Amino acid sequence: MSQTQQSVELDSPSTQNDGTGTAALQQEEGQPKRQTRKRKSPLWNFFEEIEVPSKKKRGEMESKVKCKACGTQLSKNKSGTTSHWGRHLEQCESFKCQQKSKIQTTINFHSCEGDVEGDLPALSTPGFYDPAKIRELICKMIIVHELPFSIVEYSWFNVLLKALNCAYKKVSRITIRNDCMRLYESEKDLLKKSFKHVNRISLTCDLWTSNQTICYMSLVAHYIDANWTMQCRVINFMELDPPHTGVVISNAISDCLAAWKIEDKIASITFDNASNNDTAVKLLLAKFTNRGTLWFNGKFLHNRCCAHILNLVVQDGLQVIGPLIDKVRETIKYIKKSNSRSYKFNADVDSLNLDRRKKMVLDVCTRWGSTYKMLESAFHYRAAIDVYAAGDANYRWQPTEAEWMLYKEISNVLGVLHAATEEFSGSKYPTSNLFYPHIVNVKKALCELKRSKEIVLQKMADAMMEKFDKYWGPDCNTLFAIATILDPRFKMGMIQFTFPSMYSEIELPEKLVTVESTLHELYGIYESAHNQSMSSLKNTESTSPCVSASDSTNSVFSSACEFQQFVKAQTAAHPSKPDLRKYLEDPVEVIAPENFDILQWWKLHEINYPILAKMAKDVLSVPISTVSSESSFSAGGRVVDDYRSSLLPSTVQALVCTSSWIRGGSHSLPELEDDANSIPLLSTEHPSAVSVVGSN
Repeated sequence: MSQTQQSVELDSPSTQNDGTGTAALQQEEGQPKRQTRKRKSPLWNFFEEIEVPSKKKRGEMESKVKCKACGTQLSKNKSGTTSHWGRHLEQCESFKCQQKSKIQTTINFHSCEGDVEGDLPALSTPGFYDPAKIRELICKMIIVHELPFSIVEYSWFNVLLKALNCAYKKVSRITIRNDCMRLYESEKDLLKKSFKHVNRISLTCDLWTSNQTICYMSLVAHYIDANWTMQCRVINFMELDPPHTGVVISNAISDCLAAWKIEDKIASITFDNASNNDTAVKLLLAKFTNRGTLWFNGKFLHNRCCAHILNLVVQDGLQVIGPLIDKVRETIKYIKKSNSRSYKFNADVDSLNLDRRKKMVLDVCTRWGSTYKMLESAFHYRAAIDVYAAGDANYRWQPTEAEWMLYKEISNVLGVLHAATEEFSGSKYPTSNLFYPHIVNVKKALCELKRSKEIVLQKMADAMMEKFDKYWGPDCNTLFAIATILDPRFKMGMIQFTFPSMYSEIELPEKLVTVESTLHELYGIYESAHNQSMSSLKNTESTSPCVSASDSTNSVFSSACEFQQFVKAQTAAHPSKPDLRKYLEDPVEVIAPENFDILQWWKLHEINYPILAKMAKDVLSVPISTVSSESSFSAGGRVVDDYRSSLLPSTVQALVCTSSWIRGGSHSLPELEDDANSIPLLSTEHPSAVSVVGSN
């Protein structure tokens, strides 16, 4: 007996006969119809009954069975025999693969390290091979990891999938591309439906350039969902025709919002500091005003990218100390160019018992974050550099003792700006409430640098402070101040603490009054909307009068209605405190930053401050940066990679958007550039045993 026959018992004709002919005869003779016998053969678990056009009798249908594994159609004998079904399963490769795959039906993916995109969900595989599901997963792999469509035609890719399941059939790159486009449309429909349940959406707009000098406009939607989770989704990545004027940008944004049907939900738009963006905002403001759906009359519509401003501040400072930074940069280049030098330097590190797990980082000119890390690593290996300099007569860039002290001060200032930029560039948590707590540290660090005795540091501080004051000097960002107040760790106390450091004594009283008045005015809008909603609810309740008390059985219901009226009268006579007042009077939360989730706090306390919670959800959804953490420290702009540049703009948009939707909106990337320009200090092998990196 074969293996298949051992696992699947085949029924005899008498066992499988359902008595169809006998039942028909009984019906003709007027006898009561006998109940149809149940299907007992286990083979029915692997086949399903279908109706197909009859080949013998034109225009009629006949019953057949279809193999669930491969889709082959087999006859269904009137006698009820199923032996030929079993013979089919013995030869069916798809069925054999399914039996082998039943050993494991659940695969759990866990990240090896704290990855950016988060842990992959558990994948429950069905008990049978589903080619449509496999192709969908291949599409998601291609989209998320930015792989070419032609990967499905790679020989060893197909060998791998065939080994995993012999029923896998190769598909072409054209087919998988079409599958990706269909996935884009289906995911887009799901996102559209989710937007219907969102009150306000904030946008960030950014321009990208391909290597073919094609300009793309990225539009990202930020919002807090019903579960108080921060969400961000790329809703547009379209080609922008030149010239890239404010009119062109405004029209592109308007068309996108209309296509998504969210033009009445926009709270704010965050741009970088280009002049054409200012023009675009003015045009959008006029369009939204005509619709009458602007949030707070458009006072908070335009926000400037804070990470971009910090980048400008740092770049102005680094220009002043360029020659000073060059000494460290040339030192690292000199050591890196030769294996023998790297070997000697590693030996010096070991002799000084320094941590060999660190790296000597060589910066990238357009990434000031890497410059900060370069100074940090150089200062860590300062003693090793001094020892190396004493033994190499050709080395000419050794910093002096005074210059090492300058590097330390510069590194301290850049560290403050680096921390602020990283916080501002987050996409999985609110950032508007973090502006003033971090920006006041930046202001204090620049003031401290300005008081330095070293003239070069004073000049650096002056250049940075000039740029800082240009954007954040006289003006107060009221929206970010309100967001800070809505952080239960800060409330009004943080504003009273930070504003004296940000503004002069003459400006301070006016700034505080502006923040408080705007806070109450904005709350009044939400309170009015809440009262209107409650009024409508009361009118609905009034149409359902209390049950008459004429009958003794209704006396209990009558008493309950009278009690409700009494409670309403008492509430009207002694109204409760407004949410805002109660919130401000309650003590601040004393929680360590690493243990605090502001959105979860509001989720738990929504019942205590129902009106203020609605306002907090809209205010905290406003981002203060347009860029991900990967490009926040860059002065080189955002560039579309070579592979995507070779695709049609419509395909690029589908891939970028769908990738964002699949990954849940996270669009930050690990900083690989710094690692690629680092000198690992792990090996002390002789230079001859190490591959040649370069020679001088």
